[in-house]
Amino acid sequence: MTDLGSALEHAGGSGKNKEGISIGTFVASLTTAIVVFAVEFLLFILLKGKLTRIYQPRTYLVSDRERTQPSPPGFFRWIGPVFRTSSTEFIQKCGLDAYFFLRYLRMLLKIFIPLGCLILPVLLPLNKVDGKDTSYKNGTAADGQWNVTGLDQLAWGNVKPENTSRYWGHLVMAVIAIFYVCAVFFDELRGYIRLRQAYLTSPQHRLRASATTVLVTAIPESWLSVEALESLFDVFPGGIRNIWINRNFDDLNEKVKQRDELALKLEAAETDLIIKCKKAQLKQARAEAKKAGKNPNTAETKEKKDADRRASALALDGGVSSGNPHQARTLDQILHRTKSRKKPEQPGSKKRLNPLDPAVEAAEAVGQGMGKLGKTMIGGFKKVEHGLDGTLARSGGFVPGDAIVIPAHHSEPETDEANNADDMEPQVWSTDPRDHAEPVPESSASEARPASRPKRPFWKSQLSKDSKTSSEPDELPLTAPESPVENEEVEASGSESGNSIKEKIPSDNARGFKEGDRVQGEEYPIAYNEGFDNEDFGEPLWQKYIRPKDRDTMRLPIFGLSWMPSLWLIGKKVDTIDYCRKELARLNLEIEIDQQNPEKFPHMNSAFIQFNHQVAAHMACQAVSHHVPKQMAPRLVEISPDDVIWDNMSIKWWERYLRTFGIIAVVCGMVIGWAIPVAFTGLLSQLSYLEAAFTWLSWLSTLPGWFISAIQGVLPALFLAILMAILPLILRFLSRTQGLSTGMAVELTVQNYYFAFLFVQLFLVVTISSSFSTIISNVTDVTSWPELLAQNIPSSSNYFFSYMILQAMSVSAGALVQIVNLVSWFILAPILDKTARKKWGRTTNLNQMQWGTFFPVYTTLASIGLIYCVIAPLILIFNVITFSLFWFVYRYNTLYVTKFRFDTGGLLFPRAINQLFTGLYVMELSLIGLFFLVRDTQGEVACEGQAIIMIIVLILTAGYQILLNDAFGPLFRYLPITLEDDAVRRDEEFARAQRTRLGLPNEEEEDPNDTIEHQLAEREHRQHQIDRMSHDIELKTLESSSPDRENHHIMHRPHLGPQRKSWAERSPNRRSPYYKAHSNTQVPSVQRLRDRIAQDTEAQGPPSRNVGTTLFAGIHDELEDLTPDERDQLVQRAFQHDALRAKRPVIWIPRDDLGVSDDEVYRTQRFSKHIWISNEYQALDGKCHTIFSRSPPDFSEVDLIQL
Repeated sequence: MTDLGSALEHAGGSGKNKEGISIGTFVASLTTAIVVFAVEFLLFILLKGKLTRIYQPRTYLVSDRERTQPSPPGFFRWIGPVFRTSSTEFIQKCGLDAYFFLRYLRMLLKIFIPLGCLILPVLLPLNKVDGKDTSYKNGTAADGQWNVTGLDQLAWGNVKPENTSRYWGHLVMAVIAIFYVCAVFFDELRGYIRLRQAYLTSPQHRLRASATTVLVTAIPESWLSVEALESLFDVFPGGIRNIWINRNFDDLNEKVKQRDELALKLEAAETDLIIKCKKAQLKQARAEAKKAGKNPNTAETKEKKDADRRASALALDGGVSSGNPHQARTLDQILHRTKSRKKPEQPGSKKRLNPLDPAVEAAEAVGQGMGKLGKTMIGGFKKVEHGLDGTLARSGGFVPGDAIVIPAHHSEPETDEANNADDMEPQVWSTDPRDHAEPVPESSASEARPASRPKRPFWKSQLSKDSKTSSEPDELPLTAPESPVENEEVEASGSESGNSIKEKIPSDNARGFKEGDRVQGEEYPIAYNEGFDNEDFGEPLWQKYIRPKDRDTMRLPIFGLSWMPSLWLIGKKVDTIDYCRKELARLNLEIEIDQQNPEKFPHMNSAFIQFNHQVAAHMACQAVSHHVPKQMAPRLVEISPDDVIWDNMSIKWWERYLRTFGIIAVVCGMVIGWAIPVAFTGLLSQLSYLEAAFTWLSWLSTLPGWFISAIQGVLPALFLAILMAILPLILRFLSRTQGLSTGMAVELTVQNYYFAFLFVQLFLVVTISSSFSTIISNVTDVTSWPELLAQNIPSSSNYFFSYMILQAMSVSAGALVQIVNLVSWFILAPILDKTARKKWGRTTNLNQMQWGTFFPVYTTLASIGLIYCVIAPLILIFNVITFSLFWFVYRYNTLYVTKFRFDTGGLLFPRAINQLFTGLYVMELSLIGLFFLVRDTQGEVACEGQAIIMIIVLILTAGYQILLNDAFGPLFRYLPITLEDDAVRRDEEFARAQRTRLGLPNEEEEDPNDTIEHQLAEREHRQHQIDRMSHDIELKTLESSSPDRENHHIMHRPHLGPQRKSWAERSPNRRSPYYKAHSNTQVPSVQRLRDRIAQDTEAQGPPSRNVGTTLFAGIHDELEDLTPDERDQLVQRAFQHDALRAKRPVIWIPRDDLGVSDDEVYRTQRFSKHIWISNEYQALDGKCHTIFSRSPPDFSEVDLIQL
C-alpha cells in the first residue's frame, strides 16, 4: 500500500514541469498546434459544400421556423453570413442560451482585449528591462542562482530585489483590471436582463403555455384539489386558465418503457428476417445462373439493379398496414370534432377504444406535412448525385423523388381503410374528461358568451362522466388495396372481438374504483389469439428461403424477473418475433386501458397551474404561498412540457434536501478524488517505474519493446478520454437523482458541479503541488492559502500558455470539422443502422448542445486568464486568440449545425459570470501572497503596502458581488410588473401583423422597426423621460401640498404604454388583446396561409436536401401559425404525464418484392389487432439495405411544437 501511495504522489503539479520553458520549445509546440489547425480547417473547407448533412443540416433538416439560409458556395464566401446574422434573427432561430453563450465569449473578448492593450505595454517592460534574466546570482549562497529563463523573463518573478518599487505598477494594473472586469460584469448583467425581459415579453413567446404556467411542488394533501388550488391562486391578476394535478403513473410508465423496448426489438427482428430472406433469394438466383451456364456476377449485378428499381417504387408506395389506431389527420377533422361529437350515437355503432388527446389530433393536422407525402410525389426518380453528399443521403436510407409537390391537403396512402372511411365520421380519439385539465368554476356558468369571445377552454367544459367513448384500434382490415384478408375472416378469426372487450372492461362504477385506488392483481383482457398457429394460414413465406433456426432468438431475463438482465447462456431462449409479438400486444392493450382510467392512479404532491397573464405566473412564483415552511415550494415558471422529469414530481421537500446534501457530498468527493484515477492513467505511461515499484508486475519486462511503447502511448490517452467522457454522464445522473424537476434545472446544476470539478482538476491540481499529501495538509490552513498560491502559480504559467494555444487551435478546428460526426456517418452508421427507423433517426436528429458541461470549460479558461493577467501578462494574448476562434467556430455551428430543443432563457449566463469571480478571488489571493513574499536587497518584506491594499480590494470585490446579486438577482429569472403594459401593447401590434399575414383587414400598418432592439430603446427612452421629469419635480420648491397640485403632476406623468383597462382585472369575461384580434379569424384564411407557405418550400439544392423538403415541407411549428382554438387543443394535455400521452408504436418494416413483408403484416394481424405493423414507404434495395421515403408512420408533428 505504501508503494501505491508513493506512486500516486507522482500525480499533480504537472504545470511546474514547464517552468522556465525556452522560447524555442514554446514556438515548436505553437507550430504543431498551428499545423493541426490548418489541416483540420482545410479539411472543413473541402468537405463543407459536399457534406451538407454534417456541415449545414440546419439549412434543410429542420422546420421553417429554425431554418437558416444556406451559406454561399466558395472557399471563403461562407464567412460573411456568420458575421452578418443579426441578433434578432439569431435569437429567433437558436434561442437565448445559444445567443448568450456567444455573448459570453464576446464578453470575454471585451475583457481581455482592453486589458491586453493596457497591461502588456506597462508590465512587460517592468518585468523584462534590467531583470534577473539568466545572469543574476543571489549573494547569500555561493552556488545559489536565481536564473530566470525563457518566457518567465516576461513574468512577475524577473524583477530584481533592488527594483521592488516596480511592483506598484503591478498593483495599479491589478486594481484597474479588477475594477474594469467588475464594470463589465455590471454592464453585461444589465444587458442580459433587458434582453431577457424583451424576449420573454415578446408576443411570440407569450403565446406559449410555458410562459404562463407554474409548477408548484410539495403541495400539502389538504390543498391537493382543483377547488383548493383555484381558491388559493385566483388572487393573482387575470385569474387561472388551467389546473393540472399530477398523478403517479410510475407503473404505467414502466409498461410504456418496456413496450418501446420490445417494439424496437420486434422491428429489428422482423427487418432482419426479411433481409435474410432476400439475401437467400439472391444467393439462390446466383446459384441458378451459374447452373444455367451464365456469368453469376453479371446475373447478380442485373438482379441488384432490378431490385433497386423495384425497391425505389416500393419505398414510394403506400404498402400495407395493420393495427393503425386511425387518429384524425386533417385540420378540418380536428375543427369539426366538436360538431361530430354532438351527434347522437347511433345504436349498434362501435365504440372506440384507446383514445388519444385532442392535443395530438391538432398537432397531426398542423401543416399537414410529415408522414403524408406518399401519393403527392409525382414523376420518376432522380438519379442520386454521385459524390459524397449523394452517397451520404443514400447511405442514410432516404430515397428522393424527381419532384415533390406539396398540395393543399396531403393524401394518405390508398388503402382499404381510407376507402372504407368515406362514410364515417373523422375518427377522433376522445378522452375521459378526467384526462383533461380539471375545470375551475367560473362566477357565472350560465352567462351568455358572445360569438366574438374566445372559445371556452376544454378544461372548463362541464362534461358528463359518461361521455367517454372508445374505439377498437383496428376496426378495418389490412390497408392493402387488394388485401388477402376479408372483413368477415378477420371478425371470425380474431379471438378478441369488440364485444368481448366491452364485456371484460366494465365501467369504473361497476368495478368500484375510487379516486386513486390501485387495483391489486388487476386482470386485463386477452390481447392476442392464444390459438394462433402459423400453419393454419398456410406455410409462411419466409420458410421458402431460410430455416426456422435462422430466425433471431433472445434470452429472457434471469429468474423470470423483468428488471433482471438477460445473460448469454443463462435464461430461457425464445424466438424473438414470437415472444415480442405476445408481449407487445399485451402491453399495448394494458397501457391503453390504463390510459382510459387515470383516476385509479394516486395523486402526486405537485401541480401545473396556468394563468391568463404572464405576469401573474411570475407573481405566483415569488409570493409566499403557504404558512408552513417549505410547503408549496419551490415554484417554477418557464417550463417546457417536454422537459419535465416526471419521476421527480412526487418528491417531498425533506427528501429533496436529503438528496441534495448527499449528492453534494458525492460531488465533493469526486472533485477531490478524481485525481486518483487520473493518476493511474499517468502511471500507465511509466511502465518501467511500475515494474520497479511493484514486484508482482515484474512480468512486464518480458513483453516486447514495441508492445510496451504502444501501451504507454495509447492507453493513457484512451483511459483519460474515457474518464472525461463519463464524467458529464455521472454529473447529470447525480443531478437528476437530486430531485430536480426539469432537464434545464439539471443543466444549471451540472454547470455548478462541472465548473468546480474543472477548476480544481484543471487548475489547482495542475498548479499548486507535486503531490496529494501537500494539498491535503494545506487545505485546512486558510491563512496559508495566499502563500501556497504565490509559491506555485507563477511557475505554472508556461503550462497554461501551451494549454491555451492547443485549445484554441486543435479544439476549435476540431469542432468545425466535426470528426465525431464523420466517424459516426461513415463508420458507425453502416455497422449499426440496420432498420429504417435508425437511419431516419440518424438523418433527422441533429447535434444538440448540453450547456451544463459547455459553459464551465470556457469559464475555467477565462478564470485562468484573469489569475495570470498580472502575474504573467503574456497569457492575455493567448486568451484573445482562444476566445476569438471559439466565438467564430461556435457561431457557425449554432447557425448551421446544432439544433436547440430546450432553453433556460439565458439563465446560464449570469451563473457563468458569478463563477468568473472565482478567478478574481484567486488572483487577489495570489497577489496578496506574492506581495508578502517580495524581498528587497536587505531580505525584508518590500511590498506590505501593496499587499494591504490588495486585501482591501479583495474585501471590496466580495462585497461588490454580494450587492450585484442582491440588486440583479430577482430580475435574473422573474419579470417585473412594470413590463406588462408594454407587453400588452406589443401583443396588439403583433396581432395586427398576424392579421396582415392571414389576409384580414387591418386597422394600422405594421411598424417595420418593431424589433427587440427598437422596443428596448423605446422603453428606455420613455423611462429616461420619467426620470428627468421626476428630477425636475423634486428640484421645485413646493409652495403648497394641495391634492390638486399633486394630481396635476400625476396627470402629466408620461405613460409607459397606452391607457387601457387594468390588466390586473380578474373578471372571467375579460379578453386578451391577442384573442380579440383573432376572434373573427376564419379557418379558410389560415389554410390559405399554410398552403402559400408550403408552396414556397425550397425546391432547389443538392439531392440530399430533398430529405428536408420531403420530411419537413408543409410543417409549421410556429404557434403564431395556429389559431387560438388549435393552441387550446394542443395545450390540453401538454402538461400531462408522458405515460398518459404515450401512443401505440408502429412496427415499421421494409417491403420486399418476395412478399415476405406483406405476409408478416398479414400474420401479425391474424395474431392480434393490438399490434400496429406497417411497411409503408420503406423497402429493401439490391444490397439488402433498408431505404425509406418518409418519416415513420407513428411520427407525431406535436414533437416539433414548443409549447
